[in-house]
Order: sequence, then structure tokens, then C-alpha cells
Amino acid sequence: MSTEAEPLTIPAGWDMTKVIPGQAIDHDDLVDDIAPGVLEPFPDRRPVIRHASSAAMVVASVTGRAVGLSAYGSLVFGGWFWAGLKAGSRLGYRYVRAHDLQEVLGGVTKGADWNKVQQVRRSRWRFLGYATGVTAALNVAGWIALVAGAGMTALDYSWAIPPTTTGLLAMTTTALYGRYRLNTPDIAPDQVIAEQDDPNSDEPFPLGHCTSGEQVAECVSRALAAEGIGTRAVRAIGHQAWGWEVDVVLKGSTVGKVNAVADQLDSHFNVKRGGTLIDPDPQESAHLTLRLVQANPFESMPKPTPHAPNSLDISAPHNFGRCMDGSDLNLILEGLRILAIGVSGAAKTTGVLRDLAEAITACHNAIALDLDPVKDGLREFEGVMAAPPIRGNKDCEKWLDHLVKMARGRQVVRNRLNMGDTWIATRQHPAIFPFVDEFIYLSKTAKESFIELLRLGKQSGIYPIAAGQDATSDAMGDAIADTFTLRIMLASRWDDIPLVLGRGAITEGYRPDRLVPAQTKDLKNDAGQSYIKGPGLNRPLLYGWNEHSNQAIKQAVADRKTAGRPWFDRDTLAAAGLLHLADGGSERVVASSQVVADSIAVMAEAGVDRMRSEVLADALKRHDHEAYGLLELTDLQGLLREAGVGAAVTLGALDGMKNPRGYKLEALTAIS
Repeated sequence: MSTEAEPLTIPAGWDMTKVIPGQAIDHDDLVDDIAPGVLEPFPDRRPVIRHASSAAMVVASVTGRAVGLSAYGSLVFGGWFWAGLKAGSRLGYRYVRAHDLQEVLGGVTKGADWNKVQQVRRSRWRFLGYATGVTAALNVAGWIALVAGAGMTALDYSWAIPPTTTGLLAMTTTALYGRYRLNTPDIAPDQVIAEQDDPNSDEPFPLGHCTSGEQVAECVSRALAAEGIGTRAVRAIGHQAWGWEVDVVLKGSTVGKVNAVADQLDSHFNVKRGGTLIDPDPQESAHLTLRLVQANPFESMPKPTPHAPNSLDISAPHNFGRCMDGSDLNLILEGLRILAIGVSGAAKTTGVLRDLAEAITACHNAIALDLDPVKDGLREFEGVMAAPPIRGNKDCEKWLDHLVKMARGRQVVRNRLNMGDTWIATRQHPAIFPFVDEFIYLSKTAKESFIELLRLGKQSGIYPIAAGQDATSDAMGDAIADTFTLRIMLASRWDDIPLVLGRGAITEGYRPDRLVPAQTKDLKNDAGQSYIKGPGLNRPLLYGWNEHSNQAIKQAVADRKTAGRPWFDRDTLAAAGLLHLADGGSERVVASSQVVADSIAVMAEAGVDRMRSEVLADALKRHDHEAYGLLELTDLQGLLREAGVGAAVTLGALDGMKNPRGYKLEALTAIS
């Protein structure tokens, strides 16, 4: 007790006789602060059994903790190792398959790209082979060092030490990489660890690294920011089989600026050239939809089946393909004047024109003509067109002049038959669809006739279809590209976009200049894909056209020839002054057998056994002007081939010419 402590106050009434008197003890003078004889301290002596059990519990506790920690550590290490092994396997596969190079190239779009990828693959396999050899050599060298320097023998476990060390090092590296992968799950295994991994960074990263809508929105936001385009909101609408649709609201920028940097956005997203499609909202100038194409939107399109003969009507909608949003491309042929523009390899003829011709020649109330001044046009439809293939500028001029006369004559016929304001197509009075491929190669006279037909034809039921590689006024003969009802642009030049689709079309997102034409039949790229403007088609979406095979068309043509096709109506021919074409006429169905017989007759009359092609054509006109008055050389050659005579042959020296081509009497009489 301290000497400064207050003395105990004894309560009144206490019996003090039973209290043992005591005194304060000074601790400074005593070794033991317990008064001797009063208390005797004893050391703590626990039972032996308690000591033993306590030790056992301690051992068990420590051992259990050690085992638990070891098991937990093994599980953690195993999880890291497994994650690292999976991610490393994916990286290894991408490495040996050169996927990184393919992404830099924007996909394998041409033969040179394929050769580069193959070279890189071979070089990487060689590197892996060399690395395997070097690793094996280092292990052997380590084993030799242990035997020679550490005094170990060659037959003990010295041989296992180097590969074990190498394996442990590989496992540790794999586990550490797996730990990194588990701690950064939002980063794809093939994504390089760089500044873009920082969530506070604005550095863009490839779209292929995204696995969720949030990551896609971040990817788009960073790419736009990198090009100086501000945004108020970026939201992933959804994922399609071909890629992502993203809703964007701009801030302090315009859709035109986004279009101007579309190529740079392709690079930021690491998609193919032209893979960033822009669809602005016509009601909100700051609002647009981005479509980021990672795969062909039309890869899964089913192969079309040709229609039955005379089963269609031009006033009903028909399917010609599919839009990238999954909806059908349905068109009503009646009233359509169609222009298709695309560079070589864009699939104008084998895609768009073939698809249109297949449907038109299956209509019971339409006929078609095939004109091409320089190429072979739609030769596969020969036999179901209203005339044999029309080739060369001279024949194109003649038939376009015929069609202009028909358009004028039909104005009278339409009123006389009380059809109303526009021509009503029936089997007896069918609509006429002249196909003019390679329009730009028409002569000036032919172009003038075509332009006049384009302006007259709508009310007369004559609907021209033109195709060409460019649409300048020099190429078209006049600034008429935007006067067509339906305008189709496949892979095209940038300069043609405003001419065909109108001013402002580029800002609206129409970018056929970013489509890539086919290189070969195997490297199709964007062939058959197009932008379209026409009735009900006013959005910058990609449309894929049906792809009819040549063999399927030939079978359909044979069926349609057997079933019979409509032809020019006599009312139109009479009004146009073209009745010489009625009932076939020389330009349609002069029987091939009759041509052979008449050819034999004119040779016999001239007393010769061979004639040059030109001389034979003139002789036939003199022989029967009514039947052959309009016969052209190409018509004669086609009819003789059809009859089985074959092509013109060399005749030797004749008519002062060294070796002209023509027909021999013996070849004609052999099949007569």
C-alpha cells in the first residue's frame, strides 16, 4: 500500500474484535512482499498427463496447419499453372498459325497475303525446332558439367537434374503467367501488355480483344477519342454473327468527321478494310450506329433455286438476296429502271444482272433483251431472251433505236387499250427489260438512244437496266446516273458515289469505295455486296445478292424454252413500224434449217462451192429480202452454228484474199 493512501474509514457498528491488526510494508526494505508465516507460495506443478496432451495438441496443430497450407498452396499453384497453360496454348496456336500477321494484313484477301502467312508459319516452326534443339543441348551440357565438375557419376541421378530444373523453370513461368491472367480477366491472352491495359488510358485496342459489350463500348470510345472525336455516350447494342452493332452519341463532332477517319478506325479496331460501317440517324444529327464487321455478313446465305417457267409476275415482290441485318432484299420489278455500278470483279454481271435476268425471264408478263457492245453479256440466257444476244455497237444502236420507237408507239397503244397512266403488263402485252452491260462502251449514237429510252420508257412499260464500271457524265453520255429508280453500287470508285447515290451520300455512310472486289473465284472478298438506293431502301446497309450458278441457269433456261416465253406484242410493233419483226422475223426465229437450205441454194445459183461469210449474208438478202433484209453477219453465224454447220472455216485464196473465212458447200449439204 502506498503511504499516500487515505486511511480506511471504519463504518459504525463493526465488530473490531475479530479483525487481525496489520501494518504497511515498505517494499524497498524487503525482498519478499509477503509476510513470512502468513502465506507460502507454491510453484505451478501441472500433471504429467496434461503436459503430454498439450504437446500432442501443439504438434497436431502445427502439423495440420502445415498440411493445410501445403494443400492450399498446391491448389493455388495448380490454378495458376492451369490458367497459364490454357492461355499459353492459345498464344502458341496463334503464334504458329501467324494469326497476328493476318490481323495486321486485315485478313487473307489476295494470293500475296497467303504467301506471306505461309512464309511466316514456316519460319516460326523452324524457330521452335531450333529452340527445342538448343534446350536439349543445354540440358546435356549441364549433365556433363555435373559429372565432370561436381564429381557425380554418369549413371546416378545426375542425368535427371538438368531436365528437372528446366521443367520446374517452365512450370514456374507458366504459373506466374497464369497468375497474371487470373488477375486481369478482361484482357485477352493475345493482348499485349501495354498502356491500353490501364483503365484510365485512352489508348485504343483491337476489337478482337473484347469479350463483352462493356469492353466493346470502351474499345469504340477509345478509337474515336484517338481521332479527336468526342462522344456523350457509347453503348453496344448487340453482337451479330458478323460482328458488333454500337450506338454512339457524338459530342462536338459530326458524322462526316467519323466518315472521314473510317480507314483509321478500321486500323484501331483491327478489322478488314471497309469493316467500319456508319449509319447516321436522319432525325438526330449527333446520333449514329456503328457496325463493326468481323466476318462476311452473307456467309450463311442459302444457295438460291431458279424459279419455275412463267411462275412470276413483275408486280409482285421477289427475293434477290439479303440485307446484313438479316432482312430479305425484296424488289418489285415493275417500274424499276436499274443502274448497277462496280469495278471489274465486283460481280455486276454474274451477281446483280444474272439475278435480275433469272427473275425477269421467269415472269409470265415480261420479256428481256441482252445487249453488250464489247463482252459476252448474259449469254447463258440465250433462248429465253426476246432476241438472240445483241453484240457490238452496230447491233446495239439498231436495237436501242427499235426500243425507242416501241416506247413512242406504246403511248398510243396504252391510250387505245385504256391502260391508264402507265403500261399494264400482261402475257399478251408484256413489259420489256433491255439489259445493257458495259454501258460506257456504247457508241455516242447508242448512248443517245438509251438516254431517250430511259426518259420515255416508264409509262410505256420499257424498263432499261444498265451496268458499267463508272458513272461520270463522259462515260454515261449525260449526267443521268441519279435518274434511275434503283441504283446499286458494288465495289466502286469514290468519285462515282455522289454521281449515283446523290450529294451527301458519303456523309450518310454510303461507302462502296471501301468494298474490295474479287481477285479470283476463290478470293471473292466483297464481290456481290452492294449499297442500294431505291424505293424503301434509304439506309447505308450492305446487301448481298443471290449467287446463281451457271449450271443452274442453263437448266432453268432449258425448262423455260420448253414451256415457251412471251414475245413482242403485235400492237407495239405495228405502232412502232416494226411489223417485220412480228411472228419471229429475221431477227428472231428464222429457222436454222431454212438458212442452211437457202445457203445451199445461193451457192448453187452462183456456181461456187464456198463463200466468204460476208458474201453469203449479202447473197441471202438478195435471195429473200423479206426474210433476210435485216440479217446481220453475227445472226447468220449463230443460225448456222445452231443448225450444226459449225463456225466459219478458212477457205484458202478467194476473192483476191489470201485466206478468208466462210462456209463450204459440202459442210452445208452434209446436214441438209
